[in-house]
Amino acid sequence: LSAGAAVALMAVTTVLVSICSEFLSSAIDEVVKHCGIPELFIGIIVLPFAGNACEHASAVRFAMQDRLGLSIGIAVGSSTQIALFVVPFTVIVGWLLGQPMDLVFGSMNTTVMILGVLVVLTLVIDGRSN
Repeated sequence: LSAGAAVALMAVTTVLVSICSEFLSSAIDEVVKHCGIPELFIGIIVLPFAGNACEHASAVRFAMQDRLGLSIGIAVGSSTQIALFVVPFTVIVGWLLGQPMDLVFGSMNTTVMILGVLVVLTLVIDGRSN
């Protein structure tokens, strides 16, 4: 595959992904209206999980094969990407759009983060998955 063909393929893929994202975001309103699922739940839980489905499937597959180090590496790598790039990028874009945003997390977010760290700690200390 030549460099030009690779760039063209990436451009076409980007357009297709943006179209699919638009369909997905427009479908959220219908789900909220008809199913009664809160929009916040969809945005915080469902969409990130669906967006990283391949990563999660790989992590689960490797955990089932008792390759816990690789499984935890995949999960922690994904979380690190979000923490180091997506959150600060969102804050900066919010500032540019005039939407006040900060990195102050509420007690619920902090509690969930602490519980997540404790779960990973228990997995890493044990060194095996059942």
